[in-house]
Amino acid sequence: MNPIMRVLPSAFLYLNGAIYTYVAWLFLSDPQTWFDALGVSVRSGVGLTELRTTYAGLFGGLSLFLLLCAWKKEWVEPGIVLLVFSYAGLVAVRSWGILIDNAYNDFLLQIYITEWLSLVLALLAWFSLKKR
Repeated sequence: MNPIMRVLPSAFLYLNGAIYTYVAWLFLSDPQTWFDALGVSVRSGVGLTELRTTYAGLFGGLSLFLLLCAWKKEWVEPGIVLLVFSYAGLVAVRSWGILIDNAYNDFLLQIYITEWLSLVLALLAWFSLKKR
């Protein structure tokens, strides 16, 4: 098997774990800036807490899980499967918003492209695990 394909699953998990850690920190430390970039208006402190919890809390928990999956060999496949389904869900729902509701900005289009690329890489990583 190609050496790149052999390391892709674990490397992809480490990369996603690091990215999710960074995103969680951004939404924890300065959520209003990021919500403004996304076009999300927050009308109250309670709304800010809820959105911060969703973004920082969920991404923070996912980052720890993905890093653990990358580190423990027997957890690599479940971690990759999580990424496949997560990115498929993100792409599907964002596609709805962009293509059907026509609701997007330049920043969301960049995220959309990144999610599509991530879905392809996650599928490639999963395929490489199945070829072993």
